[in-house]
Amino acid sequence: MIAASPHRYMTGGRAEGRSDELLASAIAQARAVEVSGAPAIVTLRHLAARMDVDYRYLRSVIANRAGDRYRDFSISKRGGGGRRIAVPEPRLMAVQRWIVREILRGRPVHPDSHAYATGSSIVACAQRHCMAGWLLKLDIHDFFESVPERSVYDVFRAIGYQPLVSFELARLCTRPWVDPPDDRRDARTVRNHAARGIELYRRELTGHLPQGAPTSPMLSNLACVGLDERLSALARSARLAYTRYSDDLTFSGPPGTFDRAKAVGLVDGVREILRSHGFRMHERKISIVPPGGRKVVLGLLVDRERPRLLGELRRRLSDHVRGVEGFGIAGHAAERNFEAPTGMVNHIAGLLRFARDVEPAFADPLRARFEAALVRHGWGAGP
Repeated sequence: MIAASPHRYMTGGRAEGRSDELLASAIAQARAVEVSGAPAIVTLRHLAARMDVDYRYLRSVIANRAGDRYRDFSISKRGGGGRRIAVPEPRLMAVQRWIVREILRGRPVHPDSHAYATGSSIVACAQRHCMAGWLLKLDIHDFFESVPERSVYDVFRAIGYQPLVSFELARLCTRPWVDPPDDRRDARTVRNHAARGIELYRRELTGHLPQGAPTSPMLSNLACVGLDERLSALARSARLAYTRYSDDLTFSGPPGTFDRAKAVGLVDGVREILRSHGFRMHERKISIVPPGGRKVVLGLLVDRERPRLLGELRRRLSDHVRGVEGFGIAGHAAERNFEAPTGMVNHIAGLLRFARDVEPAFADPLRARFEAALVRHGWGAGP
């Protein structure tokens, strides 16, 4: 740490021929960051040394205009369609994981944000809406891609980093837009970009958070603190509870003081707040559930005092366990069209862990049966 021992840093810097003015500036920069619990980063070379990464590689990532340091693929959504995923190349992945571990992890987010933060969970998010009369569920369209490079830069500035370092960190965590939609091009175009900043870093289009980078979840939360504050205030004004779980927005209220007209008005208010923060509401995913309707938040029933598993999930888990018990691991994997038994076992085990977080009395006996069936059919046994 630089600021923790400024005299030692000053002595070492003088021995290397650095001026007192330069060293004093570095100490001041370091202190502004270190008091917030983040590591001091004075220059890109300093960052490269701390990461043990080639400086020239970091420069090349920051200057990249093609976005080709990511591998694109799509995964299917439960409701149909696909979700675009962009995974960084291994070296960049390691850089981003360092940023998560050393800079972003543990940073406080808005209390109504329930994803990607320490102690957050789907169950805790759903609990906020238990026994509500009215339920409003909304969705942000293309959430990660809607968080621009400038917002990421602002996150690092708020932590205490100087402008150039914040810019470079933001570039390491964002992917350049190559061919943005027509309705986004104007907002992402740098005015007079040929005359701005360091020549090597100049781009016509700014970047965005890629869904698939390890830095994107936490950066999206930190970049959305202002959005969460406004949506939370809107909810309080209507006497509603509000939560955000990544791109899922949920509002709920009691049965007697709310009605459909107020719900429609609230949706209009949310739409405008999202627009002012550069986001768009997914118009096909607006759900207004009145009293008496089935209340589901993030896949959990919230009609009682505690969140509950959906009946569909309970039946699916019970069928999986019975299938493994009766037909064996390979037989059940083939019956359910899994590509490999390992993937099926991991899938069922993950569902059981989730179920245990919600209803341990249901999940624990089922998990015991599943583990016993795995042992009986020789899962994990040596050759």
